[in-house]
Amino acid sequence: MKSNLKPSELWEMSPSDFNKWRRENDLKKMLECFRKHLPHFEEWLQDNNLETDFILETDNPGQFFYWTSYTYCFKTIADGGFISYYFIPTDDEEHDKQLQSVENISNEKESSESFRFLPYFSWVKEKYKLDKPIKTKYNGDLETFRYILGTAPDVPEMCSWSIAPGFTVLKLGGIKIDSWLELNNRNLDFTNLDFLEIEGKLSWDREIQIFYSHCVNISTNNVNAHFTKFYHCSFGNLKVTNSRFYGIEFYRCDIFKAYFENSSISNMIIEDCSANSFSFNRVEVENIDYRPPIKEYHCKVVHTYKTVADNYKRFRILYQANGLRRESSDAYYNERVYEMKHNLWNRSFAKGLSLILFNVKKIIKNLPDLFSYVIWGFGERPTRILISSIAVITSYALIYFFSNIIDLQYDIINSFYLSIVTFTTLGFGDITPKDHNAYKIIVASEALIGAFFMGLLVAGYSNKSKY
Repeated sequence: MKSNLKPSELWEMSPSDFNKWRRENDLKKMLECFRKHLPHFEEWLQDNNLETDFILETDNPGQFFYWTSYTYCFKTIADGGFISYYFIPTDDEEHDKQLQSVENISNEKESSESFRFLPYFSWVKEKYKLDKPIKTKYNGDLETFRYILGTAPDVPEMCSWSIAPGFTVLKLGGIKIDSWLELNNRNLDFTNLDFLEIEGKLSWDREIQIFYSHCVNISTNNVNAHFTKFYHCSFGNLKVTNSRFYGIEFYRCDIFKAYFENSSISNMIIEDCSANSFSFNRVEVENIDYRPPIKEYHCKVVHTYKTVADNYKRFRILYQANGLRRESSDAYYNERVYEMKHNLWNRSFAKGLSLILFNVKKIIKNLPDLFSYVIWGFGERPTRILISSIAVITSYALIYFFSNIIDLQYDIINSFYLSIVTFTTLGFGDITPKDHNAYKIIVASEALIGAFFMGLLVAGYSNKSKY
């Protein structure tokens, strides 16, 4: 079989022939590149009793690099000789011990055996303290595989992409395929899927996993996409129309511009992804789990906070259009939190006294947001007012307890009694600091705070109905 095939010829292959071709051609060359350019790669293979032929045999090469903990590979041989591989990363030591205790399983219909290894990037970090083992000439040191060089990125027929440390991945985009079903059982790790058009409702409810692929300008129309997970893939200008996305998950991906129209989204996860510019037009939605990254490798933390705030704003508008009140409320709260973070952590190149004055000015400017966040969560967490109220009542009660007011001094019951009736502005008048001018001001201040908090409490719960 030819070693240089067009994308259309590769998609016309059966999944088994396609995977076999990849094992014998581009993936074999890719692992040779890794062996040559990744530090201690040969030692990693030896320490984990791995061989490149075994990595290729699994048709899941991305699994040997992505995970951050010990991972188990289960090889299952079904009746008739059909072999499949399943990977389970460990969550913690207890989970690891549980998986270690699992013996090889066999029955009349299938047999299974397990294999434990530490993925390359975690291994080299743990053994050699290399947080960024990939060296590039112009992109600096990288902590994992990233796409660093593209050729003709705007030309569907000619675009190509190279992944650090310098391997041009297989081109599979620039054409139209019949349905999402075509992705099933194919090894699509480390591929260039740019300008791939998918049209057709056929699908199969079997999980698809794709690692380290370039997925810019992918479009779907009239598609049912089910149970697909993307790990560390690069998306841009994703266009989804007249389609149903169910159980689609993105982990540590780049998602720059995604447009959804006349579609439905259910059970989507976007976790630890650099993402921006979502657009939704006539979209039904149910359960989007968005978990933003703490930091992004390609930009400053300021950009991260501002971008995340914008993402939450777009999700809030989407939830409101679908009448999802709780989701709208949570999105608005997170939107305001990240706006506040952006304002507070906006970096300055000033030094010394200028930097101190800049930070003080910045904090003072954002005091209203800080106060609103702490007291009632921007109106979306009214129960915080109750906690704040208890704290205020207790603080004033302690002041009264240690005062020299005859009816209150060292009397915890009366101290709390006066604090409560003052905070709630009941003001029975049976206990008053009429002979202590300083405490008159203190009692009056508690009454003002109490009246303000009561107003916030009413406004907070009224605010919950705005969605």
